[in-house]
Amino acid sequence: MNGVKLSIGIPVYNGEKFLHKKLDSLLEQTFTNFEIIISDNASTDLTAKICEEYAKKDKRICYFRQNKNMGAWWNFGFVLEKAKYEYFLWSAVDDILLPQFLEENVKKLESDKKIACSVSKMRLYGKTTNELEIRSNDSIFKNKIKKFKKTFGHLDTFPATGSYEKRVKEYIKNLRHNQIFYGVFRTDQIRQAYVKDSFLWNEGCIMLNILKFGELFVVDKVLMNVYDEGMSRKGMFGVAKQMHHGLITTILPMYPFTKWCGKNLGSVFIMKNLGFFIKINCIGEISIIVDLMRKIKSIGSK
Repeated sequence: MNGVKLSIGIPVYNGEKFLHKKLDSLLEQTFTNFEIIISDNASTDLTAKICEEYAKKDKRICYFRQNKNMGAWWNFGFVLEKAKYEYFLWSAVDDILLPQFLEENVKKLESDKKIACSVSKMRLYGKTTNELEIRSNDSIFKNKIKKFKKTFGHLDTFPATGSYEKRVKEYIKNLRHNQIFYGVFRTDQIRQAYVKDSFLWNEGCIMLNILKFGELFVVDKVLMNVYDEGMSRKGMFGVAKQMHHGLITTILPMYPFTKWCGKNLGSVFIMKNLGFFIKINCIGEISIIVDLMRKIKSIGSK
């Protein structure tokens, strides 16, 4: 592993609640040959102050502050563009990496050239998860807890091996649980795979591109803690607003993803996986309806 280097990109907006623990978890890694690229999307809280403090203490931290909020997805592209080293990792500000995360994943990519992305198993943390665990011994809530984790939780990360077609089928089967997007990539490959357009599940498009380069590997250890109230928990309207979606895209949330797949992977790909595309578009519409009902209920209770 001598000479191997990794770039870590942290796109952030108003992350003061998480930044101390986040940066501490990175600075405590057993693999230390890295740079941390923080892009602050014009935060209005103490994000800038915290980042500046850490950048002064550790020369591996490069802090950039944008003059205005450029949008969440633009920020992901910015940190990737700034990466200097051969491996790259996007790391959400509210996800905590255990000390061996970088070492285990970089080691796997170094030892096996057919691996295009490596990540670890993960677990959820946060208020909702804590409350569910407290009530898990109550038989009334056991089924509700199971349903919650299946529907809304990033249950885990999933590998994908074999031919490209087989890798794709394995990936889209578990596409809703897309935490593998926060794994370690080869920088040249992830740059080629990156999709600049901002739409729901564009990270899925990136992973479909990455699968052209090789397999997805999962280290059989829990080395990542994922916050249970992150961006994907904001509801369809909340996500659409943060990604600057228009009305049509908000009403038909999975249309841009489906359109991208048809344009870039072909109609044959769509037909071979038609059941999947019907399913995710139905899920998108149901999510909109549920989110709308929650908003109406919330307004009515005020």
